[in-house]
Amino acid sequence: MLSGYVLSSDAPVNKGKPTLFVFEQPETFWQVFKPAASGLAAVVSKRADQANFNKEMVIGVAIPPTNKPPKLSISKVFVQDSTLTVRYIRLKDTTSAAPQLVMSQPILVVAIPKQTVLRTRLVENGKVIQTLRKRDDTEE
Repeated sequence: MLSGYVLSSDAPVNKGKPTLFVFEQPETFWQVFKPAASGLAAVVSKRADQANFNKEMVIGVAIPPTNKPPKLSISKVFVQDSTLTVRYIRLKDTTSAAPQLVMSQPILVVAIPKQTVLRTRLVENGKVIQTLRKRDDTEE
């Protein structure tokens, strides 16, 4: 898990449902995620964790903005038959606490060893939410 990041305001997210990102290059990662500069995230982690893109790829999951943030945790990340599966648990906030005044954007950011992946599947609470196919950017 990488901490200390926020979603860029111009990140291409799916409206109303989770969005999956797969990054093999730092340039594309920095277009979507930015280091958290202020607020609670800066207090919790003095600086953002860095991924080593020479050896790792980064998976990002963005949940739609909410004023009652869920608890998110990665349950399993694995590759089988060139398909990377990211399974996570999303627990709704069932406390009677008042909703936050500010909408927050829950995210998960995970670095894994670099490997050949043709498809990436996002699974929330046992249900497939999104599948991405790798785009080949090296075609002439």
